[in-house]
Amino acid sequence: MCNLYRQDVAPSTINHFFRDTPLHLSEQARGRNVEAGYVGADQDGPVLVNGENSALELVDQRWGFSAIRDGAKPITNIRNLRSPWWRGVNGEYLMKPEYRCLVPFSAFAEWNAAEKSNAWFKIDCEAPMFAGIWRPWTGERLMKIDGKKRRQRQDHDWSLFAFLTTKPNTIVAPIHPKAMPVVLTTPDECQRWMSGGEATLDLQRPLPDALVSVD
Repeated sequence: MCNLYRQDVAPSTINHFFRDTPLHLSEQARGRNVEAGYVGADQDGPVLVNGENSALELVDQRWGFSAIRDGAKPITNIRNLRSPWWRGVNGEYLMKPEYRCLVPFSAFAEWNAAEKSNAWFKIDCEAPMFAGIWRPWTGERLMKIDGKKRRQRQDHDWSLFAFLTTKPNTIVAPIHPKAMPVVLTTPDECQRWMSGGEATLDLQRPLPDALVSVD
């Protein structure tokens, strides 16, 4: 289960990626300075959400939906879309285009138990995207507090995101046999995903082996 990824895809690269589709970054999104770095579970990361006139807004959201039970870890990955928890608790967010998101990344990690370290996977694509869903949520999560070295739990209004996973391809499976993230590698796939609806769930499939390499 992917709980760490690296993001260093610039807004200008993303906008160029969408050049032949109606999708494009808004003027504000194009002007953002996105800091490259690693994003882990329950940390903030840049995501693309639907704005007006097919424009995509680039916003910071917290990675991980609220846990099913108190004290459990946030839910970063979405696999069984037909579970009562997804169809019930989060059903209104699953299908609507206003709650679809794209998560830009440059590489994702899976734990390699044999090597006792992360294996990093890169995608042969100008601007690969995780197929994501976001939702508003109010409650306690870790926040930076002025004057404190460590984050502390605080009540806040959050925008939370998670992304889909699926069965692994033959590149990922030897290291992580349970799942791999759902990765979109073409502008058309991204446009379909952001349009919402049940029919777009067919994008929940393994990436072809030829597009994935171990870094």
